[in-house]
Amino acid sequence: MSFSSLNFEIKESHKLFISPFDRGFIFGDAVYEMILCIDGRCIFIEDHLARLKQSLASIKLITDFKEKNLEDEINRIADVNDAPFQAIYVQISRGVQLIRNHLPEENLSPTVFITSIKIDDPSDRNKGISALLKDDERWLKTDIKSTSLLANVLNKIEADSEGHDEVILHKDGFLNEGAVSNLFLFINDDLHTPSLDANILPGVTRAKLINLAEANNINVIQRIIPLSEIDNAQEVFMSSTTKGVIPVVRIIGSKFDTDKAGDLTLRLREKYLQEIYQT
Repeated sequence: MSFSSLNFEIKESHKLFISPFDRGFIFGDAVYEMILCIDGRCIFIEDHLARLKQSLASIKLITDFKEKNLEDEINRIADVNDAPFQAIYVQISRGVQLIRNHLPEENLSPTVFITSIKIDDPSDRNKGISALLKDDERWLKTDIKSTSLLANVLNKIEADSEGHDEVILHKDGFLNEGAVSNLFLFINDDLHTPSLDANILPGVTRAKLINLAEANNINVIQRIIPLSEIDNAQEVFMSSTTKGVIPVVRIIGSKFDTDKAGDLTLRLREKYLQEIYQT
């Protein structure tokens, strides 16, 4: 049995209902966060709430609840679901508007939804993945963690239908990120990642890995990376909240093809796992 929270009221998940007039349902007028929880501990929750606050400000949705109240409710959902590995999903929409109109009414009450998704132990993900290179056709505000994810859904469907795990998106000859992950390349033992100027999400795990790499004497370079450089990369990996460090062993549409995850990637992955299990 799973439990979720709707507007700070916890019930069995199947007993929760949201109005079809909610602007999150009709317009995708909502933002979200996904937070990793291990044995009831929500990892990097302050960073996720800070990004959620930034996303809300970016869509001009200022809520009247206290950040501490939201953090407490997230922790309650993690506790009541009592799974060793969970992803806590938090979604805030602009609220219910009975007359469909692109222009939102003033003083709407935001809809706050929090639920738990059981996930695998991040330390079990040892196999490298296959990724598909694709042109980035998403909207130009990918720094906002918006629920309007149709382009990402279509990218994942295409990759899965061709037997691949993820896509690597590029635009105008430069690398961006994955459909649900950030992108890293080792080149001459330096760690390169597209800068935030490359129309990417400021990933919480991405930021933690950059700090962790620098703390372990790995030179990190954030820059606009030409698509062609992926052909000759030493190692490639991707990162996300629920999966951590994800080694890439094959990229369809490029010359990058290897038989196993790289040593530099695996060392950084081990440092990251130590970090999240000790947090």
